[in-house]
Amino acid sequence: MRKLFALLSLLVIASMALSACGGGAAPTAAPATGATEAPATGATEAPAADAGFKSKDPTTFVDASFGEPDSFDPAYDYETQGGEVLINVYDRLIQLEGEKTDAYLPGLAESWEISEDGKTYTFKIRSGVKFHDGADFTASDVAYSFARGLLQGGGDSPQFLMFEPVFGVGSADVSQLVEVAEVNGVEAIADGLSEEELAGIEGKYQDDVEALGAVDPAILVAACERIKSAFVADDAAGTVTMTLSEPWGPWLATISQQWGSPLDSDWVAANGGWDGSCDTWQKFYAMTPENNPINYLANGTGPFKLEKYAPGEETVFVRNDEYWQGPAKLERVIFKNVAEFGTRFAMLQAGDADTIDVNTDDRAQMDALVGETCNWNEAAGQYDCEVNDEAQPLRVTLGRPGVSRTDIFFIFDISNPDGSNNYIGSGKLDGNGIPTDFFNDIHIRKAFNYCFDWDAYVNDVFKGEALQAKALVVPGMPGWSEDAPYYQNDMAKCEEEFKLADVDKDGIAAGEDPEGDIWTTGFRFSATYNQGNTTRQTVAEILAAQIGSINELFLIETRGLPWPAFLRSFRAQELPLTISGWTEDIHDPHNWYVPYLMTTFAVRQNLPDDFQASIIPLLNEGVRETDPAKRDVLYQQVNQLVYDFAPNILLATSTSHGFTPRYTHGWVRNPLFPGTYFYPIYKD
Repeated sequence: MRKLFALLSLLVIASMALSACGGGAAPTAAPATGATEAPATGATEAPAADAGFKSKDPTTFVDASFGEPDSFDPAYDYETQGGEVLINVYDRLIQLEGEKTDAYLPGLAESWEISEDGKTYTFKIRSGVKFHDGADFTASDVAYSFARGLLQGGGDSPQFLMFEPVFGVGSADVSQLVEVAEVNGVEAIADGLSEEELAGIEGKYQDDVEALGAVDPAILVAACERIKSAFVADDAAGTVTMTLSEPWGPWLATISQQWGSPLDSDWVAANGGWDGSCDTWQKFYAMTPENNPINYLANGTGPFKLEKYAPGEETVFVRNDEYWQGPAKLERVIFKNVAEFGTRFAMLQAGDADTIDVNTDDRAQMDALVGETCNWNEAAGQYDCEVNDEAQPLRVTLGRPGVSRTDIFFIFDISNPDGSNNYIGSGKLDGNGIPTDFFNDIHIRKAFNYCFDWDAYVNDVFKGEALQAKALVVPGMPGWSEDAPYYQNDMAKCEEEFKLADVDKDGIAAGEDPEGDIWTTGFRFSATYNQGNTTRQTVAEILAAQIGSINELFLIETRGLPWPAFLRSFRAQELPLTISGWTEDIHDPHNWYVPYLMTTFAVRQNLPDDFQASIIPLLNEGVRETDPAKRDVLYQQVNQLVYDFAPNILLATSTSHGFTPRYTHGWVRNPLFPGTYFYPIYKD
């Protein structure tokens, strides 16, 4: 079992389209703490002058998009389709302030205090709030929800984001806590997990509920009680105290996202979930959508209630008239699952949809309908809007640097236990497939990098509105540098690297192998993306065309999969090469380097342990370092290691180019939202 070394980071993006409400992110002011004022909606544009554009139904908002939610459980869901549901149906203790990525306002917590040593956070819980089923929201529900999340854990969930601050740099999952307690005694976990203890972990219980269930019950209870001790509720005082193992600057940023949404403990138990007992938690460890009893159920405190979920068809919210901040202006929100852009566009033109998902290569049709242009003002931290054509119905937002990216990922040990993985053809080096360790060859990985055409990608997909990625982080962060080593399209180098490969491992380079190797035998496999995402489809097609032009025996079949199937096959390590996208959870380099190199992508790619071991000390030192200049030096070392090892193809970071109807107002375009936050939106 692979070791799970450190904190995961980026949120899986289901559609990765530049949707009708698209935006981007940039660093802003330092976080505010202890605020007590009521939350602001953060609307950034005033109603435009009446140009005759009206909604068919101002009470209902229709979003025509593609992709399916993976889960409605805040402890599990880690992708944007489900995340968009969660930010509207549930609340968090604190919330992002308008469009800022690092400033916060009160939410379910009226206020909060941070101890002098930076390890203890005390939240004053708002009174009078009710869940959608009418039950009272309490401090105990908050403590239960955070403990439940860490105990549920699992490699496919976002729980590592909370686990690492609570138990120490490099920790990620409750299974590690159990393993250390089993080896060193339960007293060893009282102060968190040391780097030495983490280094000795084999990962034998990670994501394995059956193996965990065979552990000494006393150890399981001790691990549970240790986690619960980090989140202590006082219902009489209306407070929740959270204790970390060390100061962690991004803690507020972490809990402001959808995985920090409190649930009703009684409701979860009544629906077959964990009842809060330390005797039973292991039964719910590493749950997947298939065995999660509340996977597609929802009972939050948010501005909308989940009324309907019809897989493949639609998801419907209805307004929560008892919402503690006051009812939303919209009465209903409907997400229509519409795969084809032509159909989505026709719905928008007919007034049957208010926003639609727009892939970058479909922008031209939308741009022709723009009557109001909003350009990002970095100094002011807002979009400045100007009406330029009264006759046109759409508003476009431009120029904000993005906090998300699509990249290409190689799988180092492709899963093919029974020989039935049709993504790798025959599974052999025979011209009809590839062996499961195909991408273990460094020359293969470098060849693929040199063959990719970034100019075609940036110009054809983004119309020039993107910047080639030169590091894992986005521009402006420690680790980003114009001088960082990066690959450029070089077809001569691509051919050279293919001829240097030794896929059959006979010690002879492919270009000189008389027995035949990759250069004379060829290969065939599938490059996958999620259906409906024409941006990722274009990436696959560019790569396939470039590789095929080097050698006619090199065949890459581009293949779209439904989002749930795509995500689960990627997690199961069945896809030899895949095109996927992420957005940051918090605006920090740690939130980029770790998922790519240590956890999410690293686990799905089966990155070699020795490569990960070379990265761990640098990343651990980087997250502890507070001086940005010193952090930059550390991350530049990581950049060189990544360049030399070439575990992926880094593509490009786009700037915002999103569309909304001019009859809609109140948008909060925070790039850290997994989708649209509908509470402040209203329609003419």
